[in-house]
Amino acid sequence: MVSDSRVGPLLNRLGGLYRDPNRVDRDASSLLKSSLGKHLSPNLASLVENNGDSANTLCLKGTISIHFRGTEYQQLMDLHLPPGYPVRPPVAYVRLAAPNMYLKENHPHVGHDGQVYLPYLHEWRPRSHTLIELVVAMSSVFSADPPVFTRAASAANPAAAMVSPPPPPSNSYSSSYSATSASMTTANDDSMSERDAIAQVQEQIALDESKLEAEQVAQALKEEQQRAAQETWDAKNFASTKEKVRRKLQSHLQKQQQTIQQQVQTDMMDAKRLQLSQDRLEGQLESMTVAKQQLEDQHGVVDKALVDIRALVETTKQEQQEQQSKDGEQKQNIDDLVRPVSAMDAQLLTLATENASYTDALYFLDKALHHRTITVTIHLKAVRQLAKQQFLARAVLVKIAQLQMSSQNGRTAKGYI
Repeated sequence: MVSDSRVGPLLNRLGGLYRDPNRVDRDASSLLKSSLGKHLSPNLASLVENNGDSANTLCLKGTISIHFRGTEYQQLMDLHLPPGYPVRPPVAYVRLAAPNMYLKENHPHVGHDGQVYLPYLHEWRPRSHTLIELVVAMSSVFSADPPVFTRAASAANPAAAMVSPPPPPSNSYSSSYSATSASMTTANDDSMSERDAIAQVQEQIALDESKLEAEQVAQALKEEQQRAAQETWDAKNFASTKEKVRRKLQSHLQKQQQTIQQQVQTDMMDAKRLQLSQDRLEGQLESMTVAKQQLEDQHGVVDKALVDIRALVETTKQEQQEQQSKDGEQKQNIDDLVRPVSAMDAQLLTLATENASYTDALYFLDKALHHRTITVTIHLKAVRQLAKQQFLARAVLVKIAQLQMSSQNGRTAKGYI
């Protein structure tokens, strides 16, 4: 529903007074846009609580319609939405529209300060009660028993104007008429005009008495009808409230029963799962007991095997030591295994060894330069010296190789001859 444009700015001025301003705006706008609240307008007004606290609240000021004795009246009202609404019920006050209007004393639903007390407010529930229903309840109650009345004021004698005198009783008219008739009969028994006047007065008195009795009977009938209507409305309201309470209790009991059933089912499922887990654990415990026994048996076998292996290792070590000692006695020097046949072969072996050593030395010099262990100057100086010696060794190796080739060729030639 579209909200009333007058409510939003007022709620902004109140700040954070209401915990649910959207609900306040929705409820107030629904009432203002309905036919029941067409004479109400939103304002800001101070609400004084029973404990003395006061606060500015959203107040719907105006009139609501009531029907009393077949006539529609507009009752002036103030409808406050207190802090905490809609959890707290609204606070309604009956206001007086004129100086000659007064609050009815001992009214069952209106206090001496004009505050309204209704069962609808006492049973207020934020989810099921609305401001529109509250206005309907107040209109119905005040139509049966209006909370205000008026007194006609008179400038000359205001006390006499407030309390109207009751009409004189019928026997006073009869006694006056008897006395007047006797005196007139004594004065002139033959006067027909006076007799006619007395008869007219007597008829008028009888007519007035019949009208008064009819009015009293009609008033009593109306009061009886109002009481019957009030009792009917109270009975319907009681039956409706009773039905609402019954439905709410039935719904609550059904929800509670469903919750309990779900909880019982959950507990039963948990119990089944626990039983299955217990059986599984017992089976695993039995299997682990068997596995433990098997491991203990295997552990004994392994210990025995370890003893055998240690003995075998000790035996093997002793045998190896004995074999090494025997091999050490028979071991020969490797230099003795290579023996040159001639002096030239001995020189050739020495030069080949020097050439290989020079190559290794040059390699390690390059590696030292790469790791910046030596400087470039030292590297170049050592390389020149080693390269020169390697060159001489290689030249001698070439000459010896040539001599060996020539001598071999000579022997080959002699063999052919």
